[in-house]
Amino acid sequence: MSLSQRILLLAGAVAILLVIVQSVRKKRILIEDSLFWLAFSAFLVLVGIFPQIVYVFSRTFHFQSPANLVFAAVIAILIVREFRNTAKISLLTDRVNQLAQDSAIAHAEAQASTDKAAEKDDPQA
Repeated sequence: MSLSQRILLLAGAVAILLVIVQSVRKKRILIEDSLFWLAFSAFLVLVGIFPQIVYVFSRTFHFQSPANLVFAAVIAILIVREFRNTAKISLLTDRVNQLAQDSAIAHAEAQASTDKAAEKDDPQA
């Protein structure tokens, strides 16, 4: 991995770290979600500081270039994260639908009881 690639990798890791810290401060991201990004940033820093790790794994898994291994690892990590987010979104969507149905039922029951009370008060209606 060339020096320029290592510098770019470290700069990207620092940028991710700064964005995460800023997002946590402004409460735009949950702390549990920020842990993933902090670990991801730490991974990038580790790879940038100790590129020998990448060289060993790229030879072991027969990658033509260590940079290709880094790209493949980042893509794999982000795909796993995306799957996790999709699962979370599916659960939250189901929960929102359930809450909407419960709210509609409660509203209909409240409306029915209001209508019955109005009929008792005004029998001519």
